[in-house]
Amino acid sequence: MFKKIIAGILCAATIISVACGCSSSNNPAAKVEGNTQEVKLEKGDLYAVMTIKDFGEITFKLYPDAAPVGVKNFTDLVNDGFYNGKTFHRVISGFMEQGGKDFSGETTVEKFDIETNYSLRHFYGALCYANALGKNTTEFYLVNNKESQDFSKFSLDSISNNASAFDETAEKYKDQSQQAYDYYKHQAKYYRNLYDFIKNADEETIAKYKEVGGTPSLDGNYTVFGQTVDGFDVIDKIAAVEVEDNENMNNEKSKPSEDIIIESIVIKEYE
Repeated sequence: MFKKIIAGILCAATIISVACGCSSSNNPAAKVEGNTQEVKLEKGDLYAVMTIKDFGEITFKLYPDAAPVGVKNFTDLVNDGFYNGKTFHRVISGFMEQGGKDFSGETTVEKFDIETNYSLRHFYGALCYANALGKNTTEFYLVNNKESQDFSKFSLDSISNNASAFDETAEKYKDQSQQAYDYYKHQAKYYRNLYDFIKNADEETIAKYKEVGGTPSLDGNYTVFGQTVDGFDVIDKIAAVEVEDNENMNNEKSKPSEDIIIESIVIKEYE
């Protein structure tokens, strides 16, 4: 019955995770360094170099102060060699490319909450965690959208109305289906989080989205924990690969026709 209820519903988060609407585990207004500022590596910075077979290297600056749990999780996985041999299993040009999934189902990584901050946004080249029901594990994605973003297209009233509408729909199923109720409450929470991040976007953030592109509609609902500093050409090459129907994602056209393999990732401190 529940599958019939949600058929045809489109939510921005469903193309990243199995459900949308998440809650922040920290204070998004806390003053920390993020990718809204100039992104460059300086002495003492933590960074990662990802080598992708036949594509090249991407270098990311990591943000342990803004996303301490997420960066530690990523660092631990990298140091354990977890990502070696994993693939980018979903690629959507003009949106994102996703990898790091353990298809064996044997991953024992403990799930953790999303971490959000107004200074960490979904600009082109952002490194972020995919999540399910607001919980992160191993999967990550890179924002590959280079199209300029105009914040005037966002209507806070419309976003707020969407949140209210999902809340009202959830109440209709409160005594009928816990699964349906939880689903719609998560949709409502998603729009409330988005409302918060759109409302609190400062002039610097708005200008940078206009300049470099990205996916601001994901702000507030996913952990951004790194930003590309080198290897944008590799991101673009991955975004341009041929894709086919992805049976794991309701047959969306996002499965690379040929495997995109992560050979290695190393974590370093910039000297």
